[in-house]
Amino acid sequence: MSKTVADVLVGVLEQIGVKHIFGLIGDSLNPLADAVRRSKVEWIGVRHEEGAALAAAGQAKLTGQLAVCAGTTGPGSNHLVAGLYEACRDHAPVLALSGDMPRKFHGTDYIQTTEPDLLFRDVSLYTETIASAAQAGPVIHQAMAAAYAGPGVAHLTLPQDVLATKAEGSVASIATLRPRPEFAANEHDVAELARRIDAVDRIVIMCGAGCRGAIEELQKLSDRLKAPLVHSFRGKELMAYDDPRWMGGLGIIGTRPVYEAVRDCELLLMVGTDYLIPTSCPTKER
Repeated sequence: MSKTVADVLVGVLEQIGVKHIFGLIGDSLNPLADAVRRSKVEWIGVRHEEGAALAAAGQAKLTGQLAVCAGTTGPGSNHLVAGLYEACRDHAPVLALSGDMPRKFHGTDYIQTTEPDLLFRDVSLYTETIASAAQAGPVIHQAMAAAYAGPGVAHLTLPQDVLATKAEGSVASIATLRPRPEFAANEHDVAELARRIDAVDRIVIMCGAGCRGAIEELQKLSDRLKAPLVHSFRGKELMAYDDPRWMGGLGIIGTRPVYEAVRDCELLLMVGTDYLIPTSCPTKER
């Protein structure tokens, strides 16, 4: 049996370790659903497409692996957008799939017609329509690579007739479609960090999602420096709330004690987070 474009897409997802697609099925997605049926990927049905996007965002944030959500033509895929902003703002690698009308109906005021590539432009690092079988392989690769490189949201529009078309070629360099590797600071950076820590007395350690798997190290660092631990929004679940080192969160949904601790410290040591401290945040003269 010859492979379709849908088979190629699902096959790549299966090869890179995707286990679920969250979505609400519709006519334009039937070729995709058929390819999923014949794969090891599981279709997780939802009541509303926003829930599919939120589920994919949550899975991506917890695992660091690409997660996938899908919606059918028009309102179906439009509903993905609100949930995808969760993945966008939290830098979670998510691939969103929009079913679309067959190409022969484009420009004919077809029922529920939309322009997904325009709609998804703000929330996506990459958005593109697979307009032909020959184009499918490179576009699929580029979308997944963009989601991992961000990390963030990538979006593909999938016309129903293209999905069902016989595939031309395959997706190259699948081995490169993976999370970015961790990297270590160089010796100069480590020495400079140690110098800055030694030069001050009041230190606060801010922890983000990048600290997952290093809780014991964080606790030891806190004890060694006599520095409390505060967290970004995505770092909330890192440690038990009643740990004596754990003060709470910083930001709009943070606490006043944490705000004051950060305001009054001499050094804010940020670990595993890209949180930005507003320049307008009041601080004491040093």
